[in-house]
Amino acid sequence: MRARVVASLGGIGLAATAWAAVEQTPRDWDGALDLRRAVTIKSERVMINPAELTAAGVDAETFTAPKRIKGTSPVYPDAAARDGAQGTVLLECLISQAGAVEGCRVARPVHPAVDRAAVDAIRRWKYEPARVKEQPRSIVAQFMMIFRLQ
Repeated sequence: MRARVVASLGGIGLAATAWAAVEQTPRDWDGALDLRRAVTIKSERVMINPAELTAAGVDAETFTAPKRIKGTSPVYPDAAARDGAQGTVLLECLISQAGAVEGCRVARPVHPAVDRAAVDAIRRWKYEPARVKEQPRSIVAQFMMIFRLQ
């Protein structure tokens, strides 16, 4: 049995929205633009929802999405493969003004080993930061990563 990781774009799940409402915002997210509904990141691709940007108080015309400049896919954990674990991990992470990925939390888990692999990989990614009116801004975005056994 082979395992592989595929990053995937997708919409914001209702489970993630309900979960986020119950959890407190991590301290390191203070001051960051909360764009979890507006920005979904899949590997090097970023999907923007202009209506959600506007709802978050950001003019879509002045927003520049973050762009990944460094990072690799996670390794499929052996323990997860043995357990037959597969699915889409949904994470919410802070991309700092410097482009570092920080403060990740799992919004929709798959398996503890898979979730950990996703967070570990994403936290090593580096971005050109998001910008609003040409100024770098810290944002909280949604990340989606698919783990499939083949």
